[in-house]
Amino acid sequence: MAKAARWAGLALIYAIFAFLIVGIRITHLHPDEYLVYFFTRRDLSFLMYVLADTDVHPPLWFSSFWVWWHLVGESEFAGRVYSILLSMITLSIVYQLGRKWFGSTRFGLFAIILLGVNAYFFSYALEIRPYALIMLLSAWSMWAFQRWLTRRTWRTAIFYAVSVAAMLYVHYFLFILILAQAIYFALSRPSRRLLAQGFGAAGVAFVLWLPWLPAVISQINRLRQTDVSGGNDRGLLGSGVTTVPTSLDSIVGLLNNVTNGQIGLYAVILVIGIIFLWRLANYRLALAWGLGAPALSFAINTVFAIYTPRYVVYLIIGLALALGAALAAIQTRFRWLALVVVASISLWALPTQLPIRIPYRDLYQRVSAAAEPGDAIFFDEDDAETRFLRWQMDHYLSRDLRQNQVENIDEASQQRRVWFATNEAWRYNTDVQNRFAELQRTHPLQMVIGNCTSAWCYLIQLLEAPPLSTPIIFGENLPFWGADVDNVTREAIGVRLWWKVDQPPEFDYSIGLHLLDSSGTLVAQVDRPIRDQYLNQDIQTSQLEPGRIYIDSRTLELPLDLPAGSYQLALVVYQSWDSVRLLLPDGSDKLVLDEMMISPS
Repeated sequence: MAKAARWAGLALIYAIFAFLIVGIRITHLHPDEYLVYFFTRRDLSFLMYVLADTDVHPPLWFSSFWVWWHLVGESEFAGRVYSILLSMITLSIVYQLGRKWFGSTRFGLFAIILLGVNAYFFSYALEIRPYALIMLLSAWSMWAFQRWLTRRTWRTAIFYAVSVAAMLYVHYFLFILILAQAIYFALSRPSRRLLAQGFGAAGVAFVLWLPWLPAVISQINRLRQTDVSGGNDRGLLGSGVTTVPTSLDSIVGLLNNVTNGQIGLYAVILVIGIIFLWRLANYRLALAWGLGAPALSFAINTVFAIYTPRYVVYLIIGLALALGAALAAIQTRFRWLALVVVASISLWALPTQLPIRIPYRDLYQRVSAAAEPGDAIFFDEDDAETRFLRWQMDHYLSRDLRQNQVENIDEASQQRRVWFATNEAWRYNTDVQNRFAELQRTHPLQMVIGNCTSAWCYLIQLLEAPPLSTPIIFGENLPFWGADVDNVTREAIGVRLWWKVDQPPEFDYSIGLHLLDSSGTLVAQVDRPIRDQYLNQDIQTSQLEPGRIYIDSRTLELPLDLPAGSYQLALVVYQSWDSVRLLLPDGSDKLVLDEMMISPS
């Protein structure tokens, strides 16, 4: 039975691993994650200098990431895989904690299932920041803490001290969890021997952390000066820029994050756990971890600016243990049904709690796939030259587009196809809107990639000029500005016909797109008036607006029995009432647009 449970635990961890790997696709880089690549771009000594003299973070996670990406490369995917691998170790520790703290493997299984469907855990298990290591070290430290309290030996006390020092080398605000451990220790009425070991462990942890202390003092002074000069100081210490005040909104926001928005459901489960398990010291320890530590953080945050949801990410491990233990304590015939119901609801609600970020990676990749040789790109936005966006362009935008970036609207107007990229300025900046409108007069809009909603706004719009700079005149007054053959298959040919008149013709003409074989015989045709691709309706030639560009998109369907071979694609303009064709300047009655090969079916 125990062996089967271990295999079940391993299978669950692999399933969560696969789930997180798939989740990489819907997780997008944000500026703080880019800073990791910026800090680690050179040698390790440079990283230490950046952290100690210009940043506010301790070195352990950044150093480990430096080793990782120099081994596997700096791709975003590899960076997230590193966090996932750390999270897999965390899950294995959680399984062991559940099994050893509560005496049965099902407690560990329940805890890792609840973690696997939790949006808070999901988000930070993928983050290219220290949070996956924070969750791992908090799990290790709590395991070492409980082990020391149980065995009461100097060896286990020193082992716990090492975990404390390691946590402080990853994130300073983990001192809140250490404080929660100290309060739990004090409330447990320790013996003199245990008190002596506790003071010894504190001394060992301090000695291990001492080499970094000068850097910490420098970081605190610099942070305080920055906050004061920027008018962001809040509290006696901490960061007013990266933290939020303690309030009902911030508390409810955290509760929503850690419960997938199901506060009531999770509260009921906690009540069940308290009813059945409160007498267990290890259950109270899980509650101190999952509820007590964040409560301490909120309380201290009223004096020192130390709280933001990501700084208490470790709570989700303790909360999952407490919730999993509560469900596992239910009567046998109900516990698995309860787990399935809770996990299903959590998984269903998970997407609603994921962070919303602009998907630059996906947008740039889509643009690169749709771009044609010679395309240009124009960034009409304030932050286009930030290192964060430049890194994403370097990794996800095609090399041709990066090399053909134009700097202003005049340069953009000289290109036939130009991608117009802008951010939220699209909503309110009239200069951006006017530049787009000016360019669209000569380069009609062809494609929109991106979105501009209340959630995020980033648009990359393809504007395209006619193929010809000088028109070909049918008759004496119907200028044709060229054709784009967009696709040729065995079933159909897709073509865009470009028209613009200075004065509309007097009569309504029919436009014929014809396919001719090598002998000049007509084998396929689509004849109709010009169709406006934006309005999706026919426009008679006598109704054409002067100066406006019309793009007529046509699909020429080919006969199923059409032989393979060479064909001509031709354009004719004729009078529908007598079929008389308008002539070209050279006297011909058709314009050959392209020579093409039709392949066998």
